[in-house]
Amino acid sequence: MTIELRDLPKVSLNHLFGRMHWTKREKLIDTYKWIIRSQTTKKFYKPCNVSYSFTFKNNPLDCTNCSAMIKILEDCLFVDDSTKTVKSINIVSQKGNFDSVKITVNEIIEELSDTL
Repeated sequence: MTIELRDLPKVSLNHLFGRMHWTKREKLIDTYKWIIRSQTTKKFYKPCNVSYSFTFKNNPLDCTNCSAMIKILEDCLFVDDSTKTVKSINIVSQKGNFDSVKITVNEIIEELSDTL
């Protein structure tokens, strides 16, 4: 399943955890929740691999700096973002016509036991 979200505030890992006051972080997280809920009602709970493809109109963040945005997205979209659910992630960051993230969630289908 693929979800595309637009107009999320651009925030780098450096900014979020290096210099931002906790009250501003809370406001940012609330903004993300509002934007995500206004664009999708989907919540994921099964084991999956996830790809994040970011586009930025101006000055794309490097991939590792997108991890701050990914953490907030995961907290909003996944019932449990532990290793039980999110098995792996892939990050792409590039220049685009608008700020967006395309999130592709590939559910892991567990094979049936050989004991059947």
